[in-house]
Amino acid sequence: MSDGRKRISRRDVLKGGAALGAAALINPSLGQFAYAASKDRVIVYNASNMDNLHPYDHSSGAIYGQWQHMMEPLVEFDYAQAKFVGRLAESWEFRGNEWEFKLRKGVKFHDGSPLTSADVAFSIDRMKTDKRSLQRRSFRNVAEVQTPDDHTVVVITKKPSVTFLSRGVRNRFIMSKTVADKYGKDVDKHPTGTGPYKFVSFKRDGDLVLTRNDDYWGEKPAIKELVWRKVVEVNSRMAGLQAGQCDVMDRVPVHEVERINRHSRVSVRSVPGLRIYFFALNVNFKPWDNKLVRQAANYCVDADSIVKNIFGGNGEVLQGPVGPRVYGYNPDLKRYPYDPRKAKELLAKAGYPDGVDVKLHYSPGKYANDTELVQVVASQMSKGGFRVEIVPQEWVVFWGRDGVNGGKSPFYYIGRGSVLDTDTPLYQYFRTGGSKRTNFSNAEFDALVDAEQAEPDDAKRLKILQKMNAVIMEEAPMIPLYQLLDHYGAARNVVWTPRPDEKILLEEMDVKV
Repeated sequence: MSDGRKRISRRDVLKGGAALGAAALINPSLGQFAYAASKDRVIVYNASNMDNLHPYDHSSGAIYGQWQHMMEPLVEFDYAQAKFVGRLAESWEFRGNEWEFKLRKGVKFHDGSPLTSADVAFSIDRMKTDKRSLQRRSFRNVAEVQTPDDHTVVVITKKPSVTFLSRGVRNRFIMSKTVADKYGKDVDKHPTGTGPYKFVSFKRDGDLVLTRNDDYWGEKPAIKELVWRKVVEVNSRMAGLQAGQCDVMDRVPVHEVERINRHSRVSVRSVPGLRIYFFALNVNFKPWDNKLVRQAANYCVDADSIVKNIFGGNGEVLQGPVGPRVYGYNPDLKRYPYDPRKAKELLAKAGYPDGVDVKLHYSPGKYANDTELVQVVASQMSKGGFRVEIVPQEWVVFWGRDGVNGGKSPFYYIGRGSVLDTDTPLYQYFRTGGSKRTNFSNAEFDALVDAEQAEPDDAKRLKILQKMNAVIMEEAPMIPLYQLLDHYGAARNVVWTPRPDEKILLEEMDVKV
């Protein structure tokens, strides 16, 4: 399909910004030229993109957003109403060890087959049992899925779980059992969901292309074709946005916001993000098996100066594991103050009087200003006795089974997105067996998690969650950092308000022509 865009020249790019334009020319496939977005096609430049077409081999907010165009969850969170609302489920009910969902009728998959309870049961089973699924731990508490009729799903849990909507349903997408039965092991070559867009093509480190589902059960999207392009280098994304090669980009650097807003064709859209940023410490590795060393590391990081100097004040320093907009936040907690001398004292007490060598892993370009951040933190930590070697890794390696999710990264910078409830990140990173990401284990903390997940009384549960935050701060398997404003660039004729969960949902977008 042609959308009237001419290929960008070096002179055109240089007019849009000399250094940024030169970066865009590194890859000649970065797109075609336009002065405004079109209802025929919208192109998004993302810092990260899906690496494959397995619908459950990921756990990233931005990638959840891409999949949600094709496949849908039973429920999703409505930020305007601050509550869960139905997507494929019309209603749901919590009854102790049971969650019952009533499915929306008249919904069809892209191949024309109807949505039934069998598709939901099949999808949950695949998320739970597929060895490649990075979502299977969300279903460890699921004992059985019953399908009493085509439009009723009953999930039986081993223990009561009030958090099942946030951890086992939200961002858990339903695929077609009929298509899976048809294609068998090749099913992922044929992504088939109920969403507002259909799959067209995908190329790793290239484009994901979708086209509008004109038979969609819900409101018909305004835009006909969507293209996601992975462009890791921020200067290349900036150049593409200003030159008209793309219509939307993520992660505009804070120091570029004012300049972009002066541009005649594009502007910045900002929203307070839900992602919490922190350093994780894997206790299976020395020296992080020692609580005193973990506390010493906390005394070495000056998060206030980082937010001020690296992010221009566009963020909020975390005083505990989660921020004040998260359910379960503990207002009585205070972060470890920046005190390198105290850090050295703790290291000496832990048996490291001459300091200690550590490796800090991160994925360049994944998060805003991440390279500058790890360099600054390495310098800060050196004042407290830590000799830090920075280890950059591509995201697929960093996040995969040979990295964070395989329990093989001892010390790393990460952001946990879409945090609404304290249970979600703290269970995932610090509950015994919750994941291999830190291998942290603490009997008191585990007991608190079990109690809050079974507690239906909100006031009682809140107190338990706040106690969980306090235990983590004392045991220090993480170094809390901040929450930031998320900045997106978009053509001025794109009608769109970004979400706080990093999903770029083009079904919510329109274009003024």
